[in-house]
Amino acid sequence: MGRALGEESFTDFNLQDLRRAHGDRLVTHQFTREEEAGNGADWEWWFHADGHGFGMRVQAKKAHKDGRYVLRRYTRSSMGRVLQSDRLVEDAAASGCLPFYVFYNHRNWTAAGDELAPADCDHTLADQRQMGCTLVSALVVQRAIVERMYGSSDHVKRHSIPWNRVLCDSTVPDVGSLNAVFDRVRALHRDGVLDLRQARERPEVYSYAVSRAEGVGRREPLAVPPDYGAPPPDLTDRPVYRAFGGLSDGPVRALPARVRQMISGDPVDPPDSRLAGAVLVDLADH
Repeated sequence: MGRALGEESFTDFNLQDLRRAHGDRLVTHQFTREEEAGNGADWEWWFHADGHGFGMRVQAKKAHKDGRYVLRRYTRSSMGRVLQSDRLVEDAAASGCLPFYVFYNHRNWTAAGDELAPADCDHTLADQRQMGCTLVSALVVQRAIVERMYGSSDHVKRHSIPWNRVLCDSTVPDVGSLNAVFDRVRALHRDGVLDLRQARERPEVYSYAVSRAEGVGRREPLAVPPDYGAPPPDLTDRPVYRAFGGLSDGPVRALPARVRQMISGDPVDPPDSRLAGAVLVDLADH
């Protein structure tokens, strides 16, 4: 109709459908947030039962017409431009959550293997429409950005799963319990950790020069590519990533006070100005 919908609109549609289908188990809490370029609908999911649970800080990203994602996005800050993925990771660590991306996809997208494909569950048969919303660790996205990876969209797709698989994975015993959901989410997070550990930071090795004589572009090398025979540095050893070890190891923890306040309906301020809202999913055995 002349203007493509943004991530915020798709997120609102999804939340509306989820509230309609699961209003007895799901509470949404929307914050008044600053309209910041490239925000991309930052929200938190909290899965909880009996005062315990875990959180996911989520960045929404829609696919372009050709199925690609624009992963290298920047947001404004007092220090200048900051990569959207870096800000997501930093905000997740500060708010006690694991960082993830949700991708909004076209119907022609297919999974890379059976493990990532649509699957039967107690609610529905396997359906290609399940690929419309997929989930991946933000650390997988960061590897693609750090390496300036050719085919970065294909790379993150290979690590993504339909988001309903977090709650409906028929291969996991006791599929609907809080512990089973946590195991599935932290398996995705650990996959991201392993992927980022393979990342090789590299400088720009080419610039684009235009030949006035021929009127065509020409690639000219500016620097020597790094030694790809050397082992990559462990980027996950940085403090911001070490913080996630305490969140992903061991059993689920007691909920933070601000999450308990949201569950009870009390007013609460968001941990930062970029958080658009929170989705609270009750997994207690009713």
